[in-house]
Amino acid sequence: MKKLLVAMLGAVLVLGACGGNGDEPAPADDTNGTEETAGGDVDVTYDAANGEEVYQGRCAACHGGDLQGASGPGIVGLTYDEVLTAIQEGPGGMPADLATGQDAEDVAAWVVDQN
Repeated sequence: MKKLLVAMLGAVLVLGACGGNGDEPAPADDTNGTEETAGGDVDVTYDAANGEEVYQGRCAACHGGDLQGASGPGIVGLTYDEVLTAIQEGPGGMPADLATGQDAEDVAAWVVDQN
């Protein structure tokens, strides 16, 4: 089932490429109480505010503000690993590494918590 979801995500992403405007968000220097523990299939502490900010700045144009999809596929119901792998590898027409390091991990955890 996991492979099917990843394959479907990749196939849909071929239809449209996501991209940012090149502006990098400022790194979070203090979480100010925004650290949360992701639910779902992973139990990691992450910076929820950073995850949402990076998602809105780099992902929402293609995947929608509600994760239901826009020019790219909806990403509701994906696991942490599936989201993180997609961010890193850029399946289909999606560019790889739209977010890296902690930003990518924060986005993946934030997406899982929105489901």
